[in-house]
Amino acid sequence: MLAESKQLIANFDRYFLRRYQWRYHLLIVDNHLFDCYTFFLQAQRARERLIHSYDLLEIPHRPSLYQQVLADLKQHTELQIEYRDTHHLVHPGTDIVHDFEHGH
Repeated sequence: MLAESKQLIANFDRYFLRRYQWRYHLLIVDNHLFDCYTFFLQAQRARERLIHSYDLLEIPHRPSLYQQVLADLKQHTELQIEYRDTHHLVHPGTDIVHDFEHGH
């Protein structure tokens, strides 16, 4: 197993607490702006809008490395994985001026 995979799995196990009435899923961002792939674990408590996001790993934009790390992650967990690509960003509809939920 690659060192990157070991680090990703260690970080995943650290933040995936299996709390009662929490929903977890993985988010992978293909970040073309910084030329990397970033892995996140997102957690949301039942009946809450706030999503807690934990940064698990950032690796260089090399497809072979990404495929191996992803395969190791899928072997470790069966959580749902959401993919995002910075070439296809989605505007929220209206410009956010004040976000009281996140404190700014």
